[in-house]
Amino acid sequence: MPADLGPPPATNSSQVQPHCEQIRTSYLRRLSAQRIYQDLVEEYGYSGSYDAVKRYVRKLRKRHRRYFERLPHLPGREAQVDFGKSSCYVRHKGRYRRVWLFKMTLSCSKHAYEELVERQDVETFIRCHERGFLFFGGVPEIVTLDNLKSGVLRANLYEPELNPTYLAFAVHWGFAANPCIPRTPQHKGIVEKDVDYTKDNALKGRRFESLDEANVFLRHWNKRWARTRIHGSTKMQVWRMFCEVERGALRPVADRMFEYFHVAVRKVDVNGLVEVEARYYAAPHRCIGEHVVVHHNSQWVTLLYDNQVLIRHQRLEQRGRVSKAAVCEPPWKHPSLESQERYYCSKARAVGPSFHGVVYATLCTDNPLAIRQVRGLLSLAKRHPNPLVEQAAEQVKWSTHNVYHRMKAECERLLSGKPPATAAALTQQHELIRSLSDYEDHITERTLS
Repeated sequence: MPADLGPPPATNSSQVQPHCEQIRTSYLRRLSAQRIYQDLVEEYGYSGSYDAVKRYVRKLRKRHRRYFERLPHLPGREAQVDFGKSSCYVRHKGRYRRVWLFKMTLSCSKHAYEELVERQDVETFIRCHERGFLFFGGVPEIVTLDNLKSGVLRANLYEPELNPTYLAFAVHWGFAANPCIPRTPQHKGIVEKDVDYTKDNALKGRRFESLDEANVFLRHWNKRWARTRIHGSTKMQVWRMFCEVERGALRPVADRMFEYFHVAVRKVDVNGLVEVEARYYAAPHRCIGEHVVVHHNSQWVTLLYDNQVLIRHQRLEQRGRVSKAAVCEPPWKHPSLESQERYYCSKARAVGPSFHGVVYATLCTDNPLAIRQVRGLLSLAKRHPNPLVEQAAEQVKWSTHNVYHRMKAECERLLSGKPPATAAALTQQHELIRSLSDYEDHITERTLS
């Protein structure tokens, strides 16, 4: 404890007097009066009232003022943003209610952009930023913000986790997002005070019939009063300092607006698909069973894994439809029947011309099971040497009936070394063969009758 603090302030409470030093030590640790009271009861057997502790803490607060350093702000270096509950009422669906006030203030010149909005979701937060940048005609190097979920998913002293959409927005517009240290809103004290100034000076006690009417009034108020005032910190007119000092130091605005997207996590099913709003999109086959990050909006759907883009699809209009891509298929799969047939013909051509002729003739038939027959023929080429299969194909060349079984039998015959079966010799004499005169008498008899 610093040596120049002096003795604790005096008190008339006999219960508090024995604990003055403990109370001051706890207060300097920034503990609340309620916490100090609880610790005194638990650890020191304090029997006095809570109000007596509160009164003594007030005395300490008056004696020990906290020190806050005023930091210099370079032109174009920083803007601070914040949301606050407005002090005016806006008519919405037949009734007046309070809306949210968005404020973006440049730390150097104190020039500000303000807007009334209905909600604090991510898209509203981002669009307010964009309109603020366009209002200033430039982008600051850093934007300091609260740890609200629209910008920060997980607050942390050293590495806060930014909302992926807000992070992509920051990259698109070329600024660095700088969340406040957790539970220290004074780190963006400029915009905190500016929000209170706008609420008290521009909006307090007013009613508007629509949000557009309220924002038109805010533009007028900013131009007529906010920017023409002499700021208490800079001792200069806000608009003049912005024009002369800060506007030229801002970075140029982006050439196009940010494409807003939603973020989701999906598991790739056994068909290599992920479901997004009742529509199905193909992922690379190697990601089956893995969880992928999905960025999607009304125009496109992007799949990412380990922060790497896997594939981007056009968003499907109809529910239940499937979007596939050839790059997502395994190498052993074929996107069409023609591709499959070309693949089978290339495999057959590697065996020999006769075998290729058998496969090609089989595929040219109208048999709906021709693909199955060809797979059987190619299985023979896997089990037997190519010369043997090619020799067997010579025997069944251009045959399309029972071609697999005939090829299989021919391969087995060649392996066993049996001679080929000889065809039966034709004969003109047999007891079942009638003579031509018998046929002539039979035809004459049928004709006359």
